[in-house]
Amino acid sequence: MAGIPAQRWLFHPVDKLTAQSLAEAVGISPVLAQILLNRGLSSPAAVQQYLQPDPAHLPPPSQDFADLPLAVDLLDEAIRRQEPIAICGDYDADGMTSTALLLRALQDAPVHYRIPSRMTEGYGLNSRMVQELHREGVRLILTVDNGISAHEPIQLAKALGLTVIVTDHHDLPPQLPPADAILNPKQLPVSSPYRGMAGVGVAYLLAQALAERRGDGHLQRVALELFTVGTIADLAPLTGVNRLWVRQGLNLLPTSQVAGIRALLQVMGMQGSLEGLRPEWIGFGLGPRINAVGRIGRARMGIQLLTTDDPQQAEKLARRCERLNQVRQQMCGRIEAEALEQIAQQGRDLQQERVLTILGSPQQKWHKGVIGIVASRLAERFGCPVFIGSQSRQGEISGSARQGIPEFDVFQALEFCKDLFTKHGGHPAAGGFSLRAEDWPFFEERLRQFAQQQLQPEQIQPLVQIDAEVSLSDLTLDLYRELQHLQPCGIGNPEPVFYSRNLQVLQQQRFGSGPAESLRPHLKLLLRDPALPTQRSHGLRATRTESSCPGRSDSAAKTPSDDCGVASITDALVGITNAKPQRPLWAIRWRGAETHPLPERVDVAYTLKAKTWQGETQLELEIVGIRPAQEAATAGNPPLEKTAHRTPDGSKSPISPASLDATPPMPNSKPSTGSQRGTEPSPLLIWRPTPQPTQPLRWQAVDRFSVLWPQAQGTILFYGFRRPSLVLSSRPTARYRERRYLTLHYDRPQAGHRYDQLWLWSWPPSLDHLKWLLCCTPSSELLIAVHQQAVPLPSATGLQRQLRQYLQTHSQVDLLRLAQQWWLSPAVLVAGLRSLGYTCPDFGPTGSLGEELEAQQAWYSSSWQQVAALLQRSHLDSSAAEVHGD
Repeated sequence: MAGIPAQRWLFHPVDKLTAQSLAEAVGISPVLAQILLNRGLSSPAAVQQYLQPDPAHLPPPSQDFADLPLAVDLLDEAIRRQEPIAICGDYDADGMTSTALLLRALQDAPVHYRIPSRMTEGYGLNSRMVQELHREGVRLILTVDNGISAHEPIQLAKALGLTVIVTDHHDLPPQLPPADAILNPKQLPVSSPYRGMAGVGVAYLLAQALAERRGDGHLQRVALELFTVGTIADLAPLTGVNRLWVRQGLNLLPTSQVAGIRALLQVMGMQGSLEGLRPEWIGFGLGPRINAVGRIGRARMGIQLLTTDDPQQAEKLARRCERLNQVRQQMCGRIEAEALEQIAQQGRDLQQERVLTILGSPQQKWHKGVIGIVASRLAERFGCPVFIGSQSRQGEISGSARQGIPEFDVFQALEFCKDLFTKHGGHPAAGGFSLRAEDWPFFEERLRQFAQQQLQPEQIQPLVQIDAEVSLSDLTLDLYRELQHLQPCGIGNPEPVFYSRNLQVLQQQRFGSGPAESLRPHLKLLLRDPALPTQRSHGLRATRTESSCPGRSDSAAKTPSDDCGVASITDALVGITNAKPQRPLWAIRWRGAETHPLPERVDVAYTLKAKTWQGETQLELEIVGIRPAQEAATAGNPPLEKTAHRTPDGSKSPISPASLDATPPMPNSKPSTGSQRGTEPSPLLIWRPTPQPTQPLRWQAVDRFSVLWPQAQGTILFYGFRRPSLVLSSRPTARYRERRYLTLHYDRPQAGHRYDQLWLWSWPPSLDHLKWLLCCTPSSELLIAVHQQAVPLPSATGLQRQLRQYLQTHSQVDLLRLAQQWWLSPAVLVAGLRSLGYTCPDFGPTGSLGEELEAQQAWYSSSWQQVAALLQRSHLDSSAAEVHGD
């Protein structure tokens, strides 16, 4: 149907035997067991710890945060001496809850706070703020939710004799600031349970450690409530300690001891609820109301709301927050409508461009505090990365970006364009940037180039990831109650998504067309299972191939959903039974009225909800994906995503330096299919033959690249793990680029350039990566300067966890590209996949995962002489193979 937008539906593979074994071992249903397998939890011990997390299993925070004892010492000494302390926060919900939490924790000291203006100063600590605080007599600066990139302001603070403690959670810059103590979970290994904390999580740890040192436990509950609100509002992953502590905090919020939270709940009509709050009620209720204050430029009001103990003042502030949130909703609705009109007028071909860029004119006055929300809506609507900008009358553009689909990395995209920016930052899912208006066309072209390197046209559509197929007749309140053990759900721990096919649409109606929040009203449906009296069809997708079903007799009964590997998990475990009495269920598609009217039959992907009205609880579906009902033959085998990289005529894609995105450019792939010996079917592997570099090479080991400056000339490529940014005194501005005697490129060779020198801050992840790098840096004679920066490696269990999470959202593994992103060799990745039960038969032999990690460590420790010898040996082996016709 024309009214139903195209979507990508990805189905988790089913492991019936493992799910049955896990269900019996833990005492849960096979459906819940399969969902837990989808989350990467395969052992009874891991499942038990997930379902009932035990704080005793957490490592002490000081074990992971090396600077935590020092930070506590510095704060304790400042309190004892009554030295003025300034908390420098941020204007979003994470920053405001962090600031409020530490204001309460430091109430025995002369403490105040500063939050920069979103409209005039932008994000984070700045030099003007440092100078003002110094003049006011402040002796210690404590940053929350910012500071890790504030090198110059902190350097100034240290020159003025101030003590600086940085607490932040944003990505680490190449060079850390010279603070006295730094607490940032991005410094921790991926396997750490503290790794995913938001800024308020770091503030919570610091407050807890300080309270323990000073023997003060009265703020424990209040701190946990603020942690819970800030963590969910900042979309931090609900894994590790976040999941444990948010789970506890959600049960406290209905009777909160924070007057401002109680007042906001009252404004929302939710005060006094006997049930614990759900994360989405904070994400769509409390969080937006707190965020609205900072987005529109009144962060001080938010701090007052979260620190006051006066119920009457809290009520007044909460109502003002509510009014500001309504203003924010109206702004978002207007900007979204104008953006959609601009997109329609321009006739954008997103399949070709693979990224959506939108710029508001100075006359439109798009508020830069809310354009990020609009970017999120457009990314959800179109299923592509979105970069939106607001232009001022002075020719300055403030922008916001959202990922849209998991295959795209916003931070890498911004780094690809960083020479155009006056300021930028972010992470894989979102980011912000500033640039001059005259550079916007260059920015759009650069983004399209990056997106076309990273994405395939078929990926440009909304993604729906499905855990299990069920029939509506199998959805019961008992199943719903069992699924609540997965809570709290959110980022990193998503709610399970079910799929039911060929449903009858009995009723459909649009509702909620008010202008406040959105111009896109909602859709309500009444759905029923197909009228097939003896069928069950809640099968989980086991495979997407059309191979025959091993171990099954031809006379065995089959259902339409049991087409060679698509059988119901319950059917497989307990046999097919007569269908339960059919009853229709109501379903809601938020912001989905544009699909009205729907055809008579649809396939639906949804999460399961329950509503209680006048003492009666009923199930309801919350639709995340919908499509016209597929024919039975094709519904059992959804089409695979394309994995080959080919040109329109079917030939292999050409290789060019321009296609190198800090990873080698790669031609066509060959799928790996796995074996039938009880192992997992292998994901589709993309592997490309490695070329042999031919140019003459000169090598030089260096401790500091600054020693090369006096002789440096020509064009240099600077590459490596967390390499610093070097400043050339003769570097032209972004708007007036001129050819100078010295040109410096970062990370990836650029098309049309010949290179004189290659500076390696660290070795690439493997010899294959080095070969690609050399082949894409053409030169008559290339000088390679090697620094050998250490590269930290994950543990075997940490890498296995990363791979499981990656495979939840990716149906293929581009080995060289992923290896570059994770700074691991392809052999380590394949060994990791094999340790999880995937055979990867198209890849050569590897050692165990532990052995390959040891080999990886040895590679990063290699001298340039050893690497040069490996290159020479590889060249000789390749020449011998050509002579023998291999």
